[in-house]
Amino acid sequence: EHIARQKNWLSSLLDNVDNMGGPMNEKMQALISVLTSFLPMDYVVVDTNLDDKSPETLYQFQRTAFDEFRRIDSDNESEHSVFPNAGSYRRKHMDKTTPYFLNGPDFNKAFGSDMVWEKIRHARNLKAQCWLPLIGSRNVEMSISFFSCSDEQYSPDHFSLMTSLQDLLAKVINSIRRSQHDLPGHHTPCDNTNSIIPKPRFEGIIGNSAKLLDALDKMTQVAPFDNTVLVLGETGVGKEGLVKAIHHSSNRRGKPLIKVNCAAIPANLVESELFGHEKGAFTGALEKRIGKFEQAGGGTLFLDEIGEMPMEVQSKLLRAIQEKEIERVGGRTTIKTDVRIITATNRDLLKEIAAGKFRLDLYYRINVFPITLPPLRERRDDIPLLADHFLQSMGSRVRPGAPFSFSPAAMEQLVGYSWPGNIREMEHLIERHVLQARSNVIELFEMPAPFYLDQHHTHPEPEMKSFEDMDREHIVKALKKCNGKVSGRGGAAELLNLRPTTLTSKMKRLGITLPLASA
Repeated sequence: EHIARQKNWLSSLLDNVDNMGGPMNEKMQALISVLTSFLPMDYVVVDTNLDDKSPETLYQFQRTAFDEFRRIDSDNESEHSVFPNAGSYRRKHMDKTTPYFLNGPDFNKAFGSDMVWEKIRHARNLKAQCWLPLIGSRNVEMSISFFSCSDEQYSPDHFSLMTSLQDLLAKVINSIRRSQHDLPGHHTPCDNTNSIIPKPRFEGIIGNSAKLLDALDKMTQVAPFDNTVLVLGETGVGKEGLVKAIHHSSNRRGKPLIKVNCAAIPANLVESELFGHEKGAFTGALEKRIGKFEQAGGGTLFLDEIGEMPMEVQSKLLRAIQEKEIERVGGRTTIKTDVRIITATNRDLLKEIAAGKFRLDLYYRINVFPITLPPLRERRDDIPLLADHFLQSMGSRVRPGAPFSFSPAAMEQLVGYSWPGNIREMEHLIERHVLQARSNVIELFEMPAPFYLDQHHTHPEPEMKSFEDMDREHIVKALKKCNGKVSGRGGAAELLNLRPTTLTSKMKRLGITLPLASA
């Protein structure tokens, strides 16, 4: 469903690029900005005429930030020596008519025999490619090539989306090459790209590293739709900022964004907090309470730290997400809901499932569109940007009008530290040193002492099981709890929130027979 929506949305955006005015370079940047939201890339090469030997028809761009691209001049010797010039690029694809994508070892193997491309691959740290030929009026006349600096970047879903729109892409690039040519040596920035595809602003998310940009690209893909999103990442990486960006970029932005911290609510109050309760439902329920599901009506419900939700509430949450209806505690009527669910956790949910602490069926329901935010140690290039942001923000409150700065030694400390507490730890560290500073230059930091878990107090990792094994154990556990009863009141189907026919089919597929063998 999500892929079908993406195709329709991308088609409409490409039509907008096709119909927009302006010079060639501006329209080309608009096209690339649109494609970036659907296909990860660090470099892109658009060849508007494979038969032309001149470099002017080869458009090369490097991604420098979330929505910023730098055009690489094909006729500049200092640049094309480390990126494919017109001749080497076209020779590589001269006889190809079939689209392809290559990741990691396959990409290295394909380009390792060509000395020019091997040099290019190492210089630009390229690790994956997706190439798409485009059919013109006669034959293959144009092409687009996407390059990434990350392994295993391109998937069959990416490939299927791009190949399904080959004809439309050919039409758009035909339109671009008929546009007014740019002035020699003058590349105008695209001013009206945001009218084609609105790019969101991210609260508390700063940086241009490849892994971060990949997460932000996924955010722009899913934000316009109502699909359930699971945000993964360690504590302090900025998950809440990403959730806010998803909500404010969606059609629900005029409605409330309600946050529930599942780890901060006592287990016996989670159900009441989510679904509400009627007056007199339990001791202390002196009046009717509206739960978070109803408060978020028409908007977004953000379930933070969902990995710590009590098991007894997980089944009711599953029903609420699946059936889009709830019952207040102590109530007798069902209430229809209209909310978008976004969840987040810093736990490994597969390990929680293996340990019996998280429901497998709920995992399937919330893991529709996962987005992983990388820890700070995996995006060290962003540390100077983040550090300067926190320094100026805190410094302007302590000593207005006198900008703070770091000494080279202090910045080296920040870049070299592992940051187990991620961005939140950095913010607090800089805040403390700004308050203690006697001048406007932070010379050195008192870095936290490294800590190590005592080997005698660590627990062995549980053995990873396949989904089929976990499914089988989950059903057998339910059947034993219900004394082998499959359907009817008090049966395993009711406990698992499944249709009896569905449960019977699963049992047959997994080889579960009654009576159950004793352990």
